[in-house]
Amino acid sequence: MKKKILIIIALIMIISTIIRTSLVEYSFIAFAKQLILNQTMLIKDILYEVINKEDYLQIIKDSYAIEDIKLKKGKIKSTQININLKQKYIQIITPFNSESYLDIKYNAKDYFNNILNISIKLFIIGLTSLIIIIWIVNYFLTPYLEILENVKKSTKEISKGNFDKKITTKLKGEAKEFVNNYNKFLEDLKNSFGVIEEKYTSLIEKEKSQNPLEDAKNTISQLADIFKFKKVIEEDISTEVVLNRLIEIIKKFNIKHFALFGIDNTKKTVIFEYNEGDICCDIKDKQEFCRAYRTKNIIKSSDFPNICQRHFCKNSYICIPFSKSGNFTGILKIMDIEHIDKDTIAYIKAYLKEVSSIVESKFTLELLHNQTIIDPLTKLYNRRFLENILNKIIANADRTNQKVAFVMIDMDYFKKVNDTYGHDVGDMILKHLANILKSSIRESDIVVRFGGEEFLIILNNIKDKECLFKTLEKIRKKIEEYEFKIPQGKIKKTISMGASLYPDTCNSPWQCIKNADIALYKAKNSGRNKIVIFEN
Repeated sequence: MKKKILIIIALIMIISTIIRTSLVEYSFIAFAKQLILNQTMLIKDILYEVINKEDYLQIIKDSYAIEDIKLKKGKIKSTQININLKQKYIQIITPFNSESYLDIKYNAKDYFNNILNISIKLFIIGLTSLIIIIWIVNYFLTPYLEILENVKKSTKEISKGNFDKKITTKLKGEAKEFVNNYNKFLEDLKNSFGVIEEKYTSLIEKEKSQNPLEDAKNTISQLADIFKFKKVIEEDISTEVVLNRLIEIIKKFNIKHFALFGIDNTKKTVIFEYNEGDICCDIKDKQEFCRAYRTKNIIKSSDFPNICQRHFCKNSYICIPFSKSGNFTGILKIMDIEHIDKDTIAYIKAYLKEVSSIVESKFTLELLHNQTIIDPLTKLYNRRFLENILNKIIANADRTNQKVAFVMIDMDYFKKVNDTYGHDVGDMILKHLANILKSSIRESDIVVRFGGEEFLIILNNIKDKECLFKTLEKIRKKIEEYEFKIPQGKIKKTISMGASLYPDTCNSPWQCIKNADIALYKAKNSGRNKIVIFEN
């Protein structure tokens, strides 16, 4: 910077010296022209008056100032002044009368020498002034320029995350105050950035970059997104919704091959699974063999060759468990890890960290809720669930103009099973019956353990009584032919079924259930192993 300033000052001085010298030379020449022109007019006026013009011209010609003077024949319109720098004379040609003109050459050697001397002196003065000014500027400006240069170097270090590049100066006054304020600013910036860096690195485990300020900006931006994500999933309705949101986040990082598993630790079963691309493993039925699930530690292929034997490809991967304790464990597997930026993995880990507590909380609440609406023996819905769902079923049927069948089922002579084989065998029979009923209906239909050996089936979108009877007959016959395996061998059992069709024979869900119970009573009293459909 100092060189640039000195060069600019030198150019200004040189240009100003040239302009000043040119103006002086121009003024001298203009003045000389005017003097010569006046002298020419005087000679011309005298020449008009004298009788012997030749003698007069000779007298003038012999003077020191005039090299030559002639009166020539010819006509010219105006006076001409010619300057010859090479031969150092000034020529004036001016009209004398209508038939002749006067041609005078003035000796200008001394004049031009004077101009040259003046120009040299002006140049020397300008050069001397330039040297003095540059010295003065350099002497007084250098300390200030050094401050600016040091500030420039310091700011470069700041961009690298180094806040220790303080500046010094020998100057006093305002310059010293500026340096002290700048150094204090560096110290405050260092302390503030240190706190910020400590906070965000505690939330996101990532390596420091060569550009910490840019890294801090990106990290804080990601933290803001993670905070927004956390606020959203806190208000989500279920574990499944939260995990689906997590999938969308992972996709935003442009990860092409990954898998997300949700495992119920209480049942040791996979309850959620999502695959994107080739994941090279399947833990759905063998989650106990998943190393990340078993150890609850992050598993990286780079740690040891074939570290996880459930992975059957040669490419790299990382498996990250989250919500590692309690009722739920999530496993995120990301493939081709060497092609993914390390910061991306750090950000994903931060998302998983926020998801962990929330998904565990929601899953635990779901388990508790299920315990209140699921029959512990048969794993079917119970009457509490039925109370919550009935009005919705009827509202949907009214909206879509469909018929709904309510079917009460009772196992024939079930008391004899308990009396003969014991309640353990009776419970076993009920479990098998529940599984048969559940496998015999559509996903849109519902099976409820109504109480004891009684079950309720709700069949949606039933066309008519004939269609209902055919459906129930398949179930009745399937159970009639089924051999229940018990410790004492095999036994066969039958069921009685009573049904009511909404809105044909009832106008409310509980009335439909009551009518179906009446029909069941008729089926049992008329010989059992039968189907009776209630009629008004």
